[in-house]
Amino acid sequence: MRRFLAGALAALFFLQSHAQEDILRAALYLSGAQSEEEIDQDWIQRLEGMNRVRINSGRLRPGLLTDYQIATLADYRAAHGDILSWEELMLVDGFSREAVEAMKPFLSLESRRLPGSADTVRIRADALVRTTLKNIGTKAKVAGENWRIGGAWRTGDWTAHAEADMRFGRLLLGDFNIRYGEGLSQWSGFSMESLSTVDAFIRRSTGISPVWSYTSSNVHRGVAYENGGRHWRASAWGTLAKVFGTHASFLGLWGELGGTLAWAPDSGFSASLESRMNLRGVDCTSEVAYRGKAAGGKASARWKLGENGKMATQLRVIPSRFSGKKSGEYALAAGYQLQSGRWQSLAGKTGFGSSVPAWKLSLTLDAALLPLVGVDPRRLQIRSYLTGSWQFASAWSVGLRLTERFRNYENARTDLRLDTRFASGPWLSVLRCEAVRCNALGFLTYLEGGYKDENLSAYLRFNAFHIPRWEDRIYCYERDAPGTFSVPAYYGTGLATSLAAGYKLRLGRITLKANLRAGYMLRVGRESTPTLNFQLQATY
Repeated sequence: MRRFLAGALAALFFLQSHAQEDILRAALYLSGAQSEEEIDQDWIQRLEGMNRVRINSGRLRPGLLTDYQIATLADYRAAHGDILSWEELMLVDGFSREAVEAMKPFLSLESRRLPGSADTVRIRADALVRTTLKNIGTKAKVAGENWRIGGAWRTGDWTAHAEADMRFGRLLLGDFNIRYGEGLSQWSGFSMESLSTVDAFIRRSTGISPVWSYTSSNVHRGVAYENGGRHWRASAWGTLAKVFGTHASFLGLWGELGGTLAWAPDSGFSASLESRMNLRGVDCTSEVAYRGKAAGGKASARWKLGENGKMATQLRVIPSRFSGKKSGEYALAAGYQLQSGRWQSLAGKTGFGSSVPAWKLSLTLDAALLPLVGVDPRRLQIRSYLTGSWQFASAWSVGLRLTERFRNYENARTDLRLDTRFASGPWLSVLRCEAVRCNALGFLTYLEGGYKDENLSAYLRFNAFHIPRWEDRIYCYERDAPGTFSVPAYYGTGLATSLAAGYKLRLGRITLKANLRAGYMLRVGRESTPTLNFQLQATY
């Protein structure tokens, strides 16, 4: 074991895990999550393999952008020409400052209307090899402007896809996710249900999207087709598991109206109607679905309240017969967010995105009746999320999160987290203290220091935890190499340390990256747990 630790530390001078702040920031915004632990893993996987989206292209499709954003971009460009700056993009309906800052690393302002511009062939190829103490894995992808072929393999599982975007539509073969509406009828893959922020009240429907991950569980494998114009979109799919379906939607500046029909061997016939619209500044979404001789529904609304505030509400009616779960869900939720009108500059940053609101506060409440059929029809649950952040200096900030979960059929759970962060130029440090009270009192704390520049980054973390019961476990995001989103559950009593390291080298159009994550955990009464993830990645 000493040799293992010595080798891992020595590798720090040559390798560093490529920091994924851009991916995490975008995933937090797109999923509406409050912290890394709540992020939908599908967004991480998609952003890691995504080419830049040319917003001045006439062939945009939902995914990173919503249908509403695509429609407003088309109208703005028809009236004013191509968008040539991030500040100009903020003037387009549906693109707030927050949205542009989050998505900027994945967008391109390239304009082919500029004098002297010409079409060029763009081909991008990615190859990744990963090995750990337990298994090995590989990923490979080759993509042009209108086509992509990709796949991933890891010991015991694999995924693959081929995608072509043609004049008469988009064809996808292999593994894919289907996500329409608010998730009642068609929503495959992993997804968190937390309403910890106002932005989480309305889900971002991404339609049919290829999967580029190591696991094929909870995804579809087969063929899918999608076509659409400026104000309509239609798709159809069939899978090897004999799941068949079709979707159609109509969209415009007012919003979107769509419907889905599907059939699956385990649940039979299902149908849903979805709507998304903006009524005098109020974003409204709803979905009503039928499956298994039962119906379910969800409706949400979100609007500005004052100059710097936002509010949201949500209603859920999901009987157990519809969801296939042991208990039903009848819930009402509300949330409010307020931020400072004063902006604080960030140390070491210039230009667009170099300042943030001085402070933010958010409170959401979710009350639900969860009847257990034939056992307990009066089960109640109330969840509350209070979050806040204060950028009190250009390099220093504090984040607070207090969550409470009350149930009349088990112990209440209280979770308090405090983060103190220092960030200046390439340097970063974070001190986290978190305490949980449910069946017992537990705590977790860590100190992390890091450095990141254009080519080199390094993060070293030390953890201490005392969580006597598994039911009181604390989930904590850990930095890892690209392609691996790690949120382990901490419980027991022990110490842990981890090192994320990597280096990026550019050779003409080829970029080489070496990534390493080494960790070691000691827990009382259990064997020590070493981890070692090593990755090589080449991009053309």
